[in-house]
Amino acid sequence: MKPKPYRIAVDARPFCAPMSGVSRVISRILLNFPDPGGFEFFLYASKPCHGDYRDVLALPYVRWRQGSGWTARKAGLWFNTAMPFTMRKDCVDLYWGSQQLVPPFLPAGLPVVLTFYDLVMYFFPQAMRAVHRLQLKAVLRYGINRADRILTISEQTRTDLLKKFHYPPDKARAALLGYERPPEKKGKHEKLSSPYILAVSTIEPRKNYTTLLKAYRQYCDSTAKPYTLVIAGRRGWESKEFFAMLGEMQEKYSVRVMENLDDGSLRRLYENCAFFCMPSLYEGFGLPLLEALAASKQAIVSDLPCFHEIGGEKIRYLPPVDISSWAKALAETADLHKRGKLKKIKFDEKKWSWKKTAALHRAAFAAVLSESSIISQLPSKTTPSAI
Repeated sequence: MKPKPYRIAVDARPFCAPMSGVSRVISRILLNFPDPGGFEFFLYASKPCHGDYRDVLALPYVRWRQGSGWTARKAGLWFNTAMPFTMRKDCVDLYWGSQQLVPPFLPAGLPVVLTFYDLVMYFFPQAMRAVHRLQLKAVLRYGINRADRILTISEQTRTDLLKKFHYPPDKARAALLGYERPPEKKGKHEKLSSPYILAVSTIEPRKNYTTLLKAYRQYCDSTAKPYTLVIAGRRGWESKEFFAMLGEMQEKYSVRVMENLDDGSLRRLYENCAFFCMPSLYEGFGLPLLEALAASKQAIVSDLPCFHEIGGEKIRYLPPVDISSWAKALAETADLHKRGKLKKIKFDEKKWSWKKTAALHRAAFAAVLSESSIISQLPSKTTPSAI
């Protein structure tokens, strides 16, 4: 008789919206999950699944669980009330906190694995709305204390986590994010007529677009034919003053904001840009930087430990708020590109594999299941070797 697969509950609320950073991580782990025969994933969300995740829902080991009733009108309310009780009905064997959060009212013995992204609410609180920051702080410590294993998306985040919460080092491991080249899609795509500098991320305070725009203005004012600046990302939370400056820059300089791009369009932006910039004040990893390097593009980024994990000695690091240094770097790099002397980056796709990320998650799931009183024994294939 074939053994019953282990049921993994997943916080799938990011799947209710178009593809973003967190939803990309969850989807790639599920799509690359090794030897999935002994596992079944129950994806819980309060609203319908967005069309961007059809390939995930088509997996034979994935089940979609959508909320209903008045609590489902607010994703956070549903997550903290109805979702845990729906999980009980499904008799799940493990909870995967894919957004580093754990809901209350879980069964006392249910194993928990967290995918942990960052500690932005502690290290850069001004980048978040006050209400959201207080809510996260209230539940984050509970989730960390409840977790049997934590997988961080960078060594920097693991170090920060251990230092801040004194979590057991042997139960936390970095599972670096991967890269997967988007498929080539036929059809019409907007082409930019002039060379351009590319930045990719949601427009919000932590991404530090204020520094980039001011540096770009200095660069333009000192250059006869400056390159265009393209910002690929939706307009998130920012100050009125910032958006006023952005609007002024779009009128007086060659600044483009491109929103709601599919993977194919974003791939073309990376491939055709002159070089890439990422002036973030704080990051847990930096997936856009990885994607830019995968397109062999030179990059200018903030001097953050997680960026060093990705770029090593191949790229240029600057103090995040030193506008003059950024303006100088933009001018120098654009000049090298204009003269055909800007070196391409050599990128090792094998090193940055989603299969590795998924395998580390599988190992963590297997480890806590084997330790749990719920599961007496796991097949030898699922026995973890490194966590």
